Amino acid sequence: MSVSYQPTVTLGAEPVTTSCNPVSGSTFPVGTTPVTCTATDVQRRTSTCTFNVVVQQPPRIGVTRFVAFGDSVTWGEDGALTLTGALRDFMSLGIQGVRLSGREYPTVLQQLLAARYTTQQPTVANQGVPGEKAADSATLSRFTAIVRSGQFDAVLLMEGTNDIYGGTGGNPPGIAPAIANLRRMIIEARSRNVRVFLATVPPQNPSGPRGALGYQTVPLLNAEIRLLASAEGVPLVDVFDAFGGNLSLLGPDGLHPTAEGYATIANRFFTVLRDRLEVAAAVNGAALLGVPGF
Repeated sequence: MSVSYQPTVTLGAEPVTTSCNPVSGSTFPVGTTPVTCTATDVQRRTSTCTFNVVVQQPPRIGVTRFVAFGDSVTWGEDGALTLTGALRDFMSLGIQGVRLSGREYPTVLQQLLAARYTTQQPTVANQGVPGEKAADSATLSRFTAIVRSGQFDAVLLMEGTNDIYGGTGGNPPGIAPAIANLRRMIIEARSRNVRVFLATVPPQNPSGPRGALGYQTVPLLNAEIRLLASAEGVPLVDVFDAFGGNLSLLGPDGLHPTAEGYATIANRFFTVLRDRLEVAAAVNGAALLGVPGF
């Protein structure tokens, strides 16, 4: 990296000239490089000082191939539309809603990773399926196929919202089978040497037509997800906590995040991945400046 510096001279008969080797603006390799600067006054008296320029390795992450596994929140559904009438009928038929293309949390997360780990090429594949339930056998089969594909080093697992989505007050009985299948997913991934980062699900807004049907059960589900992460020894990504109770990060349907909400999810995943997987310090060129003098 290029490093610039300017020595400061005290005393000496003016004018005083300075020169440094290597010169300011030079490109320095990774490691420690000594720099010597010399000051010469009008009477040809000289004085030198030496300092080190320290360039550390760019940050690196231990794994680069991620897959985000989940439901419509992973897929990136836009919650801007209030689901009433014909649109609600469409959803009951399993027709996908509108996608916030380019703003989904896996997309934003990949951008965050790429911006920090500039010498690598981290990827985050989006394997979100709208309407999917964690407890369904088809979900477990889909998960198993993905982790057995050999294409991924780590899975970002956020499932369970649809298991508790239902009538007034949500569906608390859906929690136990959802947790049971999440445990099976963790065990399956571990058997394939695929890391698991288990996430809580976002809050829901009771003011929205969909959030009103599950918001009371979300904390109950998340309490079990936290216990599962602890019991299985996998990192927890506390998405619910990241929202900080800010329901403005959810769309009018009360269930799906806004673009800012998806960015909040991405940032919480990024923080946990950086803390758990980063293997080197950040890029840092430091010029420890000395002062030539007489």
